[in-house]
Amino acid sequence: MKRFVSVVLCISMLMAFTSCSASSAKEKDEEKDRIEENEDDKEEEDETEETSEESEETVASEASGDSVIFSTTDREGNTYDESIFADYELTLINFWEPWCGPCVGEMPDLETLYENYSDKGLLVIGVYSEAGMEADVDAILEDSGITYPILRYTPEFDAYQSGYVPTTILVDSNGNIIDTGEVYLDGADSTLIVGANSYGEWEDLVNRYLGA
Repeated sequence: MKRFVSVVLCISMLMAFTSCSASSAKEKDEEKDRIEENEDDKEEEDETEETSEESEETVASEASGDSVIFSTTDREGNTYDESIFADYELTLINFWEPWCGPCVGEMPDLETLYENYSDKGLLVIGVYSEAGMEADVDAILEDSGITYPILRYTPEFDAYQSGYVPTTILVDSNGNIIDTGEVYLDGADSTLIVGANSYGEWEDLVNRYLGA
């Protein structure tokens, strides 16, 4: 049922935000449950939307200015944690899901970005949570020719979510989230890049912080 709701939300948000509603974080599931339960009650629905906005603003506030700390594994079982940031001038962490069209659609551009800028200090990391869709993930990675690390989601990443996928954060070599100074979605912090971007848009943003 959660996946069905996620797909419905994904389709409904695609045109407006080039993104899908995230289904991985527990608090986002609870928000969707509240919206379903109050769907036919306008007054309660308004209260739920207000609560949802407050929740997203709280998450954004927690993420703003934070250092990213995590420990997880890739799909081969290799361990990754925040120490990896020190090896790169800039790390782009892209939160995506295999059922999200905009997420999958921008992955070839992210791969090209990684190939073109890895020797200039850029690391791209993909993070997904759908453990029950490994076959879909396999097909997506093969079709997209992805070579950048694909990691499994852990609760440590909850603080860096907007409520939609794809959501991306930029991290400097000290592990600090970079504030781009731009608002990508009403109520979202400017450290959270919400929605898919073209290669040119990603390149412009990356060049801003790599000094190219």
